[in-house]
Amino acid sequence: MQTVLQDAAAARKTGLFAVVTDRNRPQAGLADLGALIVTGAGAAGFLHGQLTNEVAALQPGAGNLNARTDGKGRLLRTFSLHALPDEAPAAPGFLLLLESAGVAALREDLDKYCLTDDVLLDDASDAFDWVLLQGPEAPATLAAGLTKEMEGAARMPEFGMQMLWGDGIPPGSFVLSRSLTGEHGYLLALPSGAGEADPLVRKLRGMARARNLIEPPDEALGAVLESLRVEAGVLRAGLDFEPGTRVLPETVLEQQVVSYTKGCYLGQEVIARIRTYGATNYALRGLAFDAKAADPSAALLDRLPPCGSELLLADGKKAGQWASRAYSTVLNAPVAFAYLDKAHRTPGAALELQVSGGTVKARVALLPFFHALDRTQRARFLHDRSVRAFAEHQDDEAIALLEEALRLDPAFADGYEALGVMLGRRQRFHEAIDIFKRLEEVAPNEPMVHTNLSLFYMKIGDKESAENEKAKATVKRFSSFADAKAEEAREAAERLARIEDAKRKKAMFEEVLEIDAADPVALFGLGNALSTLDDWDGAALVYRNALELQKDSSPLYLAYGKALEKIGREAEARDVYRRGIDVASRKGDLMPLKEMEHRALLLSDAKA
Repeated sequence: MQTVLQDAAAARKTGLFAVVTDRNRPQAGLADLGALIVTGAGAAGFLHGQLTNEVAALQPGAGNLNARTDGKGRLLRTFSLHALPDEAPAAPGFLLLLESAGVAALREDLDKYCLTDDVLLDDASDAFDWVLLQGPEAPATLAAGLTKEMEGAARMPEFGMQMLWGDGIPPGSFVLSRSLTGEHGYLLALPSGAGEADPLVRKLRGMARARNLIEPPDEALGAVLESLRVEAGVLRAGLDFEPGTRVLPETVLEQQVVSYTKGCYLGQEVIARIRTYGATNYALRGLAFDAKAADPSAALLDRLPPCGSELLLADGKKAGQWASRAYSTVLNAPVAFAYLDKAHRTPGAALELQVSGGTVKARVALLPFFHALDRTQRARFLHDRSVRAFAEHQDDEAIALLEEALRLDPAFADGYEALGVMLGRRQRFHEAIDIFKRLEEVAPNEPMVHTNLSLFYMKIGDKESAENEKAKATVKRFSSFADAKAEEAREAAERLARIEDAKRKKAMFEEVLEIDAADPVALFGLGNALSTLDDWDGAALVYRNALELQKDSSPLYLAYGKALEKIGREAEARDVYRRGIDVASRKGDLMPLKEMEHRALLLSDAKA
């Protein structure tokens, strides 16, 4: 167990590299991947009517997370779906990627509804060896391993698919942009038997080792991935749901795997009814246990009741059911998934739970436990783009951007609020009500949630619910007033202190510059002071002058780029970041390097 935890912690810092072939393929888990390939003239239309997320509108090489439910809206399987690129041998068609243990059942289920000869369902699980490349350094490792003609694969959007070609690469090989751990991730598929001997695999292994990616031993790979996937909130059939036993909304996967605009699919009516008229009795949450309750051997995990068994409070009251568990190296504590009832699933709630040999304390949390920083920042970026699009009357684009932001960060409160307001203004009141109900779970103490719910219930003629929500808003408004005032006063005091300190530093650095106008340290300090005072034009000018004197300062490039962004000169900011990345790479300045890479990427996305 200790080695597994060490490998999992190392994988979070840099990444994970692994090759899975017939020789070392495990019996279960995310390391044992399978593929269902669906082809034929009717493939798009057939899958579109059977799966929960978009299919027909996907362009070749694009993809998404998707799911299969039964006629009662109960979850059967989750998987990623990828539209085959035009160059793929079986194109046009789709590849459904999931654990190999579930492929046969998924194929059999879909085949029952396939009443046409122009759709072919092929279990291709034994056709590929897989190279797993996951973690913060995965994009750079992949880009370094590919030829210049293929290096664009490292910049594919999530769930993208690209064929691989070149000297020594077997025909039919491809790469998927697919995260198994909550961070950047890629899966390379090579024809079965080619994995270990392939020149590309050897090259990627060398690149991975140069960047300190961990390569767990074959016997530990499944356990390492299990720890990482629990941290990332990734569900597994058989552990987190038995196929056909839970309606999809209980798993809180709707935001990731359901399209609300695609039209009918099997189970759609039930899911839509739950979404519109009320929350489920149980919903999936995380439980983070007291770190003092277990040492790094994760002994507490052995005391937890089995997956699927009743979750009991210390007083014997049933509060839900147990699901997956693991030791989180990010939280340095044991964690678990659990389906909790309405009374016990508020994030932040403290529970005392029965386990073997006694009780243990746990805190309720929204999943995932681990948020990759770039995903959170990406969600905020999409939110800001959405607000601008909505102001320009591009309503459909604005809503789509917010839905993408919430897929990246399901706990993003500002995203739910903005999406609910936009839907309300489009008179999509039932959908707006659903969004604000979700926001209530994310931000249970926010009175504006109930104010908006009251308004929208009134719009659909439900006066009783409108009055109830209005009363809730009044109660929460009074209870939070004193706290809000205290917080407002504290923030104002801190802001005033920062401003006064910035004014003092501004005067000090100006005096220094009167003596020596070419002092780069004083110029940098003056730029920082002007930034704090929101004088971004002045800050940009000062940072530019400082860079002319000190062209090897990574923090200066970063600060100058941010100032240019603030005044709307995004193209110049992108150029500054790229020059700064060059400097930081040479000097090994990792922190400013990573931030500049991230900001340059966002600006490139904005341009696109």
